[in-house]
Amino acid sequence: MKNVVRGAAIVAVAALAPVLAGCVATAQPAPAPEGTEASETIVIGAAMAETGFMSVVDLPALNSLRIAVDELNKTGGIDGTPVELRVVDTGSDLAQYAPAAQQLVDAGAKTIVLTCDYDIASPGALVAERAGVLNISPCVADALWGPTGGLELGFSLGNATLGEGAIMAEFAVDQGWQNAVFLTDTSLKYSQNECEYTQARYAELGGTRIANYDYVQGDSIPEIVSKIASGPAPDVIFNCGYNPGGAQVAKDLRDGGITTPVVSGFGMDGTFWLDAIPGLSDYYVVTYALSTGDDPNPKVNEFAALYEEAYGERPTTSTFLTGPSVLETIVTAHSIARSWDGAKLTEALETVGDLDLLAGPTKFSSDYHIGLERPQSVLVVQDGSLVFVERRAPQSVNVQ
Repeated sequence: MKNVVRGAAIVAVAALAPVLAGCVATAQPAPAPEGTEASETIVIGAAMAETGFMSVVDLPALNSLRIAVDELNKTGGIDGTPVELRVVDTGSDLAQYAPAAQQLVDAGAKTIVLTCDYDIASPGALVAERAGVLNISPCVADALWGPTGGLELGFSLGNATLGEGAIMAEFAVDQGWQNAVFLTDTSLKYSQNECEYTQARYAELGGTRIANYDYVQGDSIPEIVSKIASGPAPDVIFNCGYNPGGAQVAKDLRDGGITTPVVSGFGMDGTFWLDAIPGLSDYYVVTYALSTGDDPNPKVNEFAALYEEAYGERPTTSTFLTGPSVLETIVTAHSIARSWDGAKLTEALETVGDLDLLAGPTKFSSDYHIGLERPQSVLVVQDGSLVFVERRAPQSVNVQ
């Protein structure tokens, strides 16, 4: 996809080059945007989980956003005004998102960044919507985060489950895995939708579903494992879950003697859970990229190194790629709209065309505020280590 160059404000984001995916050029200075004076600080609010179970995916995105804001401010911020990232830790508590978002609205936040799950973060998004404030999630995967879910000003830089599920199914069929068992964590729409879309695409490609079993985050599944072991042998198991519960499921499968390849999505990204299952192999994950520094894309590795320099460790998941992508998206929208009005920023993003972001190529529309056809990386856990397999785009995305 083509790089998008819009306005002088994007020049500031070029300070992150070469670690940002986009190439940014200089434009002539634009008039001062509506509602901005040189003496003001531009507040970007973040109602995200620095603690609790969602912090595994939220914190890498938030930390990398901090890096991106620091780099932007070194070059003058936005139109010469410094950017302040104001964070409210929600503790992964659903009840905290609406008051956290209201606190940020009251503080004058121009945009609000929210946790990487639709179910959990949507109360905060609705507060932003009522205030006319653009709201962005670094890595919500549900296409409901946008007009289809009633969030007219809501955007996500995540990998859409529509594309993720298609890639999971297409990869499995390409391996010759024609018979499958599906395991669905029913605790979130994300994991439910992931299995729904994977099953639909798998069936389109001629795959046969042997069985579908449900579990809830935190469950141990020895009874399900026994049923799988005593039934027709699957070629592949799709584990539509997320950590830490998804790791328990993976452990139960292997402890039960099932060595069948397993395929999961972004919810099982990261290396932090692998020590609990020594020697785990043939476990595939469809996600953004490899966060260990061995990704084939040098820009990914460069930002992972920058992250490690800043925080003393590698990011736990590849959602770290979405932090700078959030900031670049905000700066791009503002450089076009010349306003912080949420509706004007939304119109800018709906019409800007292709964005070449570190998180991956992204294109929004008036119907979907998430990139549906973005290429994603297939990784595999082999002998306890996560390694890159391939990068592929979905062959077909059924948006219905």
